[in-house]
Amino acid sequence: MKLTTEQLDLISKEIIAGGIKYQDLYEELLDHYILAIEDRVEQGQTFGEAFGEVHSEFVNYKLHLGSLSYYDSRKFTTVQKANFGLARLQSEYEEKLNKEITKRHWEIIKSYFRWPTIVTTLLVGLLTFQFAYLVPRTFFIWVISACVFFPLLIVLPQIAKQIWGYGFGKQKFVNSLKCNAIYTRLGFLFALVNIMLNLPRAFFDYNVFKEGPLFIIAFLLCFYIAYSLSFYQLYRERFKVTMA
Repeated sequence: MKLTTEQLDLISKEIIAGGIKYQDLYEELLDHYILAIEDRVEQGQTFGEAFGEVHSEFVNYKLHLGSLSYYDSRKFTTVQKANFGLARLQSEYEEKLNKEITKRHWEIIKSYFRWPTIVTTLLVGLLTFQFAYLVPRTFFIWVISACVFFPLLIVLPQIAKQIWGYGFGKQKFVNSLKCNAIYTRLGFLFALVNIMLNLPRAFFDYNVFKEGPLFIIAFLLCFYIAYSLSFYQLYRERFKVTMA
């Protein structure tokens, strides 16, 4: 039996009311609700009975944990937050997904140093070091900047798609757990560049690109090329986390 539009709207509202705020988790939960309810309805239950059973499983998830309190420095007050139900499930799902993405990212980077990919890695490294002695030092700033902004160009279409989908009602949320986790790695890349450029200059009045050894500059370029490629591979992959 297929659920009606009104029934689907009810399920959707209850999921959102439970504190879910990411599109990918929302869609997975919605699918889970629909399949579980349809299965119960086929066994003879009414929609209300089936929905009540399925929804109860989620809203009472780890109910024994109760609520947690924390101090909100922006509002200067203590806030209580539910530590059970859909909010708890979302927190665990987010943690598992972040671990899975981190694990996969390291696997991608390690794969560059395994046979036969290591041959390509060594060739790129040798060419980069040779390149370092043939071009002006300032040229490296442009090349590294291109490596840093390349991942940004990759994610911009997805960001636009999410905003477009939300604006025209095709999505319930702008945010996605997978995209947020990957954007964090993009932030790490920008932070690393900022530290590399500004920290030596601030404390030692030392410009890495103008005064640093060429082999260090070449190594940094290799690193940013590898990181950009690994980011691209990571972004294209799909991640699936099993809900408890």
